[in-house]
Amino acid sequence: MLPGAKVASLPMFADVERAAAMLRSGLRTAMLIAGSALYGKGLVAAGRIAAGAGAKLLAPYPFTRMQRGAGNPTVERVHYILEQAVEQLKEFRQLLLVGAQAPVAYFAAPGKNAVLTSPECEIHTLASPYEDSARALEALAAALSLDGMQPIAANAERPSLPSGDINLQGLAAAIGALLPENAIVVDESMTSGRGLMAATRDAPPHDWLANTGGSIGIALPLAVGASVACPERHVLCLTADGSAMYTAQALWTMAREGLNVTTVVFANRAYAVLKREFSYLGAGNPGPRALDMFEIGRPDLDWVLLAKGMGVPGTRAGSLDEFVEALRKGFEGEGPSLIEVGV
Repeated sequence: MLPGAKVASLPMFADVERAAAMLRSGLRTAMLIAGSALYGKGLVAAGRIAAGAGAKLLAPYPFTRMQRGAGNPTVERVHYILEQAVEQLKEFRQLLLVGAQAPVAYFAAPGKNAVLTSPECEIHTLASPYEDSARALEALAAALSLDGMQPIAANAERPSLPSGDINLQGLAAAIGALLPENAIVVDESMTSGRGLMAATRDAPPHDWLANTGGSIGIALPLAVGASVACPERHVLCLTADGSAMYTAQALWTMAREGLNVTTVVFANRAYAVLKREFSYLGAGNPGPRALDMFEIGRPDLDWVLLAKGMGVPGTRAGSLDEFVEALRKGFEGEGPSLIEVGV
């Protein structure tokens, strides 16, 4: 074992009993679950508790893996934007942390409260990130006598195929309508993809991998790793032009290894997240030099040619109809492909 490594341990009996008492209180309660609580037996136990005790299941915005889709308990991701997250969490008077830390804003900002929960919300840690979240949830389900409870699972329903001009809601609906069963979704579309999880909630069972920190550029190499680990599964990689530029060489690896990855590049020609975070600083409008750091242009990136140059077939979707056609073709293929979408 490496020096300083921590072994996942079981939660204390008192923590389980306290969590059970909170769930019996009748107060509006949510469970913020992470790690092994978001898949496998941990998610099953969380689903039983949610069904039997009326708790809401939430996941932090940054997480590693979530098992979701039809047949799985529904877990709602905490919003990235501070004001939206505060609105999302304001109803809860109790919050149980299972493998997660208390929710705060992604970045601090002058004059803004970074705490996302209501001041009246009591927070209790059932299991820390270094404890066995799945075992903790199973212990809590047993304490509540919910071992035989069936989780409330998502329905097998898909959005209708969209048509017309490109818009974010339509792009999300297309992905929800066409996502293959047992797919792996790698998501780093922090600005353009905020409606994607809602649109794919009732899609066939799949895994969702997300950005776990504040840096960008993980999507393409993470998709490579997922495809190498699970060659029999189709990987959908959702990224943006700014993020993808950090690790574009992963496209060459996809071509070289013949990986079954469909990459969607949302090309908004800007570091939109940085623009938003700058606006929170209260420093006024950025000057020409600062603004130039937030925008990607002069010249615009051509992702179709960049992909082609590294051996990946690419296409540009100028309408929702073209996006649907390209996405369907990507899912039906056996090798890598790329779709650029201007947003």
